[in-house]
Amino acid sequence: MSAANEARAASKPGSDFRVLDARPHHQTDSRMLVLLRCVLALSAFSIVAAPSEGRPFDFWLYGPLAIYCLFSVLVAIEWARRDWPDTPRLLHWADVIFYIDFIAMLGTSQSYFILFFFYPILVASFSWGFREGVLVTLVSTVLYATVGLLEGLSQTGDVMIASMGLLVFGYVISYLGVYEHQLRSRLRILKEINSPWNPRFGVDYVNSFNLDLLRKFYDANSCVLMVRRRNSNVDYVMYTANRGKSVRTSSPGKVGGKVFEALMQLPDSLGAYYHDPEGSWWMRYRGYSAFDFDLGVKTRAFEPDCAVWLNLLDTKAFVTVPYSHDATVGRLFLTMDEGCFNQSDIEFMAQAADAMATVSENISLIEELVSRAAESERRAMLRDLHDSTIQPYIGLKLALDGLYREAGEKNALAPRIADLVEMAEFTIRDLRSYAANFKDNSPMGGDFLMDAVAKQAERLRRFYGITVSIRSVIGAEVSGRVAAEAFHIIAEGLSNVLRHTAAKNAYVAVRCENSCLLIEIGNEFDKHPAEFIPRSINERVLAQGGRAYVEQRPDKHTVVHISLPM
Repeated sequence: MSAANEARAASKPGSDFRVLDARPHHQTDSRMLVLLRCVLALSAFSIVAAPSEGRPFDFWLYGPLAIYCLFSVLVAIEWARRDWPDTPRLLHWADVIFYIDFIAMLGTSQSYFILFFFYPILVASFSWGFREGVLVTLVSTVLYATVGLLEGLSQTGDVMIASMGLLVFGYVISYLGVYEHQLRSRLRILKEINSPWNPRFGVDYVNSFNLDLLRKFYDANSCVLMVRRRNSNVDYVMYTANRGKSVRTSSPGKVGGKVFEALMQLPDSLGAYYHDPEGSWWMRYRGYSAFDFDLGVKTRAFEPDCAVWLNLLDTKAFVTVPYSHDATVGRLFLTMDEGCFNQSDIEFMAQAADAMATVSENISLIEELVSRAAESERRAMLRDLHDSTIQPYIGLKLALDGLYREAGEKNALAPRIADLVEMAEFTIRDLRSYAANFKDNSPMGGDFLMDAVAKQAERLRRFYGITVSIRSVIGAEVSGRVAAEAFHIIAEGLSNVLRHTAAKNAYVAVRCENSCLLIEIGNEFDKHPAEFIPRSINERVLAQGGRAYVEQRPDKHTVVHISLPM
């Protein structure tokens, strides 16, 4: 399962993000390459052993040839049994060794065997990239030329021509291999970005995750998205993904208007890359280039602005493209200190920015539709809440007040009745507060989560004699939605301790870890309880894409573990 899918399913919300594999497994390609080795081996054996050749038996020729045929068949059988995995480097280097042995035994005059070298070059290029393909090409060319020159000077011209042909066509195959691999990798990135997201993650989380995906794909230092509402001059926000830092929060940072305007000097239709002129010779060679997407032409304009950005972004090379969707405009930056960009990177980053904008727009539209549908449902629920719950509690409180006055302060039951009156007042206050928040659709802030839990613990201690210790390591990164869900879960867990156990001591531990809110609700026990899963808590946690389980500890504590994705 890919990282984006893991995040969407949220089955493992705490796992680290991982970029797409640089060498994706393609079953069809692997099958074709392995079977092609068998075809070449049998073809070589047929050519050498043909009766028309009249060649006497030579162990040093027929022996390696037979071994190579057997080797090819055994590899095909093993790869078929393992469902055609990717081929390791050792195999194509073994092919090179066998082919040069055949040429050494037959002589370079049997020039058709030089064509066999294109097979390991093809495998190395398409499976392991440009450098491996070029390395196999160079080694094959040097070995072939060495064998030819050792045969004598009479064939030097033919050997050199054949060697140059092998070198040139090997390089072309290596280039096409890395180009094909690059296209596939980029298509997979775009597919990951365009895949449907669960709207509950929100636009901020999706943007942060996709930025980290792009950064890891390029192995860049950072990926930055700066956006602003078209009709606003104050809402400047910046999403960032940096090397060595997990995307732990979905909230964007705010930037000043001057910084934003400084990074928005290029026209909205212009993409560009720029390299430090004082960097490596390769950076100086790449230099600067820009592309106007509206006109479809390259340009050298705005180079001084990009030179200023180099210092502002504190990097040696960057590529930037415009970002636009709905009423939002901005710019996407990718920076690195090692490596270079080219024209294809501008085009790909523009496609990635368009895909991110489309996904953000879709999520925004879905959120708007859901909020409108929920608004009418919320109003109906508020009326039901007031008529069926709050009003009966008010009636109960009035009845208890009357009973207290009738009994008098000197009655033995008066303190208990006073406690019941106070509990009814607490409940009515909580219900009214809940109704007000529900009406305004304003979730609990993350900073107030533990204050609310502390009040709940104090109520349990005062009315029921249950001592609840609280341990918390959270900050402002907990969103209001997650904080509200966490409070309901903790309140339900403490209620379970009251209703289903005889424990007088319990604890609640809350911490943030790897983009998750981790909650522990524990209580002591005297007799080992039966295995169970708290149904209501489990249903609420699953609805949020998290997980819950119960642990019976050796220190006689039952602990409910909850993990909620942030």
